[in-house]
Amino acid sequence: MKFYVTLAASLAVMACSPAAEPEAEPAAEPAVEEVAVVPGGVAPGDYIVQSGDDSSPFSIDADGNWTGVDDDGNPSSGTSEVVDGKICFTDTGEDEAECWLNEATAEDGSFSSTSDSGETVTVTPA
Repeated sequence: MKFYVTLAASLAVMACSPAAEPEAEPAAEPAVEEVAVVPGGVAPGDYIVQSGDDSSPFSIDADGNWTGVDDDGNPSSGTSEVVDGKICFTDTGEDEAECWLNEATAEDGSFSSTSDSGETVTVTPA
């Protein structure tokens, strides 16, 4: 009988105790879409292109479509593709591409790029 009294007391104590809540799982980090950048290419995003004292905005999407501002301050756009380790930009309505060789990316995401004609610019994420 002692056994039943002890068992009943134990069950009563357990019934009155707050239920142990399962440990909360850590919040899942939001999924980050990884975009593979072809060597010589430019990651999709918004940039500032610095050439001497001039700077202008530049954007490129994951498909290589780009928009920017030309040397006269007019909006421009086109497509790009990587050819022989260089990124080549073709203006909308043009047939000939201008190719650039990108240097290694710095810790801040900026890099230098030199055109086939010898012009060098600094490209910095906006």
